[in-house]
Amino acid sequence: MKITRNYIWLVLGLILGLSTILFKVESSVAKNSLEKTQLTINDIYLPMTVKHYPWVTTFGSQVRDFTDPNVTSLALESGLNWVRIDAFDWMQIEPQNTNSSGYNWNVVDEVTLKAASDNGMKVIAIIRNTPDWAQKEPPHICGPVSEAALPDFAEFVGDVVKRYSAPPYNIKYWELGNEPDVDPVLVPSNSVFGCWGDTRQTYYGGEYYGEMLNVVYPAIKSADPGAKILIGGLLQDCDPTFNKGCKAGKFFEGIIRTGINERGDNFDYVSFHGYAPYAGPDSGLYLDEHDPKWEHRGGVVLGKLNYLRYVMSKYGLNKPIFHTEGALLCPLSNTADCTIPDSRFYESQADYVVWLYVRNLANEVDATIWYEFQGPGWGYGGLLDGSQNPKPAYNALKFLTHELNGASYSGRVLENTNVAGYKFSTYNKEIWVLWSPDENPHTVTLPPTTNKAFDKYGVGIALVGDQITVDSPVYVEFPR
Repeated sequence: MKITRNYIWLVLGLILGLSTILFKVESSVAKNSLEKTQLTINDIYLPMTVKHYPWVTTFGSQVRDFTDPNVTSLALESGLNWVRIDAFDWMQIEPQNTNSSGYNWNVVDEVTLKAASDNGMKVIAIIRNTPDWAQKEPPHICGPVSEAALPDFAEFVGDVVKRYSAPPYNIKYWELGNEPDVDPVLVPSNSVFGCWGDTRQTYYGGEYYGEMLNVVYPAIKSADPGAKILIGGLLQDCDPTFNKGCKAGKFFEGIIRTGINERGDNFDYVSFHGYAPYAGPDSGLYLDEHDPKWEHRGGVVLGKLNYLRYVMSKYGLNKPIFHTEGALLCPLSNTADCTIPDSRFYESQADYVVWLYVRNLANEVDATIWYEFQGPGWGYGGLLDGSQNPKPAYNALKFLTHELNGASYSGRVLENTNVAGYKFSTYNKEIWVLWSPDENPHTVTLPPTTNKAFDKYGVGIALVGDQITVDSPVYVEFPR
């Protein structure tokens, strides 16, 4: 029997729960009889120590594979619950039009998919790349499926879901393509972008992507009624309400406008990408909130999130949202700081781990995927380095998941408007997560009952009086 992490927590919970059963002994002595002792169950109290286990977080990362036991162990120790995997390449699995008996399943990394499931992780599996015989825009493997081949694509996806939604893989989340809101003319034919975009169309090709969903969605649900379908993570390059020349930004609305029976009924989750580029040692995270294309809505992450919800509201929709790629990158265009990044970049990146996950959690993003887990990663974005050892960002994530274990978001901290602050609560304490968006030190007055404080890595901070200076993220605790 394969023992999973969830199974272990279940057994521990039952053991601890049974150990806390309270018994009441009632005795009575009858005349000329032996003393009788009655053992009765008075109440059952499940211990608070297992109340939140196994705790399902919104924290995730993109992984290349789980073939290295060290990487798998580090992923588990980091507290991640979600992993996004570039799992299924249609072009390689079905290079010639055939049926499931002719598929080349050998190209699928089943070891990684099984390892993720065995360790209790939720997998977001990407299906992408159009084979030559099914291309609408040859030779672009990243491009749309031809209308004639849409039934073949639906058959293929249905076969994949049927095979991999079952044990031992247990995949329930399926992402169709990657950044489809890019026109093929803008990228190489083998681009990692999804390139379903079409500058000739009012909604930039989004309506045709939606027509694909109309065909594929029923096939997925037929294979596994419990499956969840994600729109391929949107690049969402610009905001057409702010920049009237922005056509790519209309792709999402095009998807919504095409539904099987009603608008928006051909997908379950919205998925988008948003990265912050490192702005240098003096203002490392500035471009997160001050990206020129998205500053007016709150920044490169919160601004895109706001826009997607705005578009859905126009059609009466409120679909859950995944942020399926995000990180602080050191772009090669920044030659002064990123040819070989120094420790200041890695400290800013560790700060951004807290920014990204905490803000998204507070803004009801159902899953946040850091791109990527293994290192060094695109733009040095990996949580691990090139030798697959933890970077500062990894250590910040590990403490974040530990500190917020079992906590729920309860509101904003408003004691200092120059400081971003978020409140989280457990059964016995409140936690404030604080940082300075302008990365300058600011003072926050703490509640008089504050008894603990930690930096972003979990190192204790000595408290003197009722104030704390905040720039890099800190955590403060006080009892409820």
